[in-house]
Amino acid sequence: MAEEPKKVFNDLKEGAKGAFQAVKEETQEVVQEAKATATGQKLDSAGTVGGAGYRADNSKTSVVGIFALVLGILSIVCAWFGYGAIAGVIFGIVGIVLGAMGRKQAQTGVATAGFVCSLIGLILSAVRLVCVIACVAAVNSALK
Repeated sequence: MAEEPKKVFNDLKEGAKGAFQAVKEETQEVVQEAKATATGQKLDSAGTVGGAGYRADNSKTSVVGIFALVLGILSIVCAWFGYGAIAGVIFGIVGIVLGAMGRKQAQTGVATAGFVCSLIGLILSAVRLVCVIACVAAVNSALK
């Protein structure tokens, strides 16, 4: 009976050692890759320095995608400012077009985020603009 808790403890201890070893190896690999990248050295497919190929991120950040993201964020911000929603609608439409262009140029998360933010900003700005126009019309008709 006393052997069972000891066996469970030893099994947990071995499992923890294995997990620690895996984390240690992964950390060493990441550090080696970071050092090689910082010094401009090449890494082969096994992750050793001096191999045949670079181990770099192949995605290119699209400038058009960045503009789409900025316009998307601006359109979301403009949606909260009454008639500023007009600018939000304009920013949203331009951001959607640029986001689509950026996604065609380079499949990056920035272009996709710009497209999505612009779409959300366009919807929010359009709803806000309709609400503002409806409120102004209601107040105008109430005053007559």
